[in-house]
Amino acid sequence: MNLIPALDLFPLLASVLVLVGCTLLGNFLVLRRQSLMGDALSHTVLPGVVGAYLVFGSRDPLGLFLGALVAGLLTVISIEALRRYGRVESNTAMGVVFSIAFAIGVILIRVGHTDHVDLDPNCVLYGQLELLVWFDAPASFWDVGFTDVYHALPSSIWSLLIMVTLSALFVVICFKELRLVSFDPGLARTLGFSSSAINMVLMLLVSVATVASFEAVGSVLVIAALLVPASTARLFTDRLKSQILVSVLVALGSAILGYLLSTWIPLLWQGESLKASGTITVVSGVVFAGSLLFSPRHGYLVQRARTRQLADQVAIEDVVVLLYKSHETAATFPWSTIDPRILALASKRGLLQSPAAGQYLLSDAGRTVALEVQARRARWLTYLVTEVGLAPDHAPETAEHLEHLGDDLLQKSTGTSSDPSQPRGECP
Repeated sequence: MNLIPALDLFPLLASVLVLVGCTLLGNFLVLRRQSLMGDALSHTVLPGVVGAYLVFGSRDPLGLFLGALVAGLLTVISIEALRRYGRVESNTAMGVVFSIAFAIGVILIRVGHTDHVDLDPNCVLYGQLELLVWFDAPASFWDVGFTDVYHALPSSIWSLLIMVTLSALFVVICFKELRLVSFDPGLARTLGFSSSAINMVLMLLVSVATVASFEAVGSVLVIAALLVPASTARLFTDRLKSQILVSVLVALGSAILGYLLSTWIPLLWQGESLKASGTITVVSGVVFAGSLLFSPRHGYLVQRARTRQLADQVAIEDVVVLLYKSHETAATFPWSTIDPRILALASKRGLLQSPAAGQYLLSDAGRTVALEVQARRARWLTYLVTEVGLAPDHAPETAEHLEHLGDDLLQKSTGTSSDPSQPRGECP
C-alpha cells in the first residue's frame, strides 16, 4: 500500500497551507479595510530577495527568506509612517510604497549583475508548486512514523507549517483584542489596548505569511489567499467566529478543488499542463462570484428576491386597505389601476375572495389585515407628531410609508414592547 505520491501530495499540501494560513490573517485585513496590504507585501518580496542574494552571494532559502521578511517589515513601517505623519490615506500609502519597492528590486537586478540568476517571471507570478517533490518519501503508509527522512522535506513545506502555526496561535490567543481593534479601535484605546501594537504584530505575521507563501505559489495566489476566502465569508455571516470558520472552509475547498482541476483538465482534454496556483485562484474567484449572487444574507439575487417580496407585500396591503375603505365609504374601487398579479397574489393568500362580476371581494382575513395596517398607521402617525415633531399635515404621508414596516421598529423607536414579560420602556 503506497503512500500518496509525493509529486501530488506536497503541492496539494502547500496549497492548503497557503490558503488556510493567509485566510486566518486575511479576515482581519478585510475587516480593517487593509486589503491592499497583501498586494503591497507580495511586491516588496522582490527587492528583499535580490538584496539577500547580493549580501549572501547564494540562493540559500534561509537567506532569501530573511531578506524578503526584512523587506516586508520595512514596507509595513513605511506605510504606517506615511499614513501617520504624512497625512496620506492608507491605500495611497500602500500603493506608493509597494510600487517604489518593486522598482527598487528591478534596479537591483540590473545594478547587481544578477541577470543570470533564475528569476523566472512565471515563477514570480505563479510560484513553483509543481516542483515541490519529496524525493525520500516513505515507501509505504506504515513507514511514515518510523522513517528518518523528514529532514528531506521541501523547505517550503516547513516554512508554511511554521506560518500556519503562528497565524493560528495569534488568532486564538489574541482573538478578543483583534475583534475589538477591528470593530472599534476607539474603544480599544479607551480600555487600554494598544491598537498600534496589535496592528504591528498582525502586519508582521502577514509579512511572514506572504514571504513563506511566495516561493510556492507566487504573488497571484498570495493576494487571492489573503482576500478572497475572507471576502466570501463576509457574504455569509456577520459574526466574526463564523466568518473565520467559513473562510477556512472556503480556503480548503478552493485549494483542493483548484489543484485537482489543474491535474485533471490536461488529462481529460489532452491539453497543456495548467499552473495549479492559477487554477486555485480561478476557483476561489468562482466561489466568491457564486456567493456574491446566491449567499443567503447578502447575495445579489437573494436581495433582489427579498426586495421583490417586500414590494409585493406592500402592494397587497395597499390594495386590501383601499378595498376596505371603498366598501366602508361605498366608493368606486379603481380596478383598472391595480396590477392583476397583485390581485392574484392577494387572492392566493386568502385575503380576497373569488371575483364576482369581475371584481374581487374582501375576505375576513383580508379585513383583519386591513384593520391591522390602519392601526399601525395610526400608531406611526401619533409617534411622528408627538415624538418626532412633524407637522400634522406632513405626518400622514410618512406614516403611510412606515405602516408596512410592522410594530418592531416602532417599539424600538419608542422603547416599548408588546411582550408583557418585558419591563416598560425596554426593548426585548
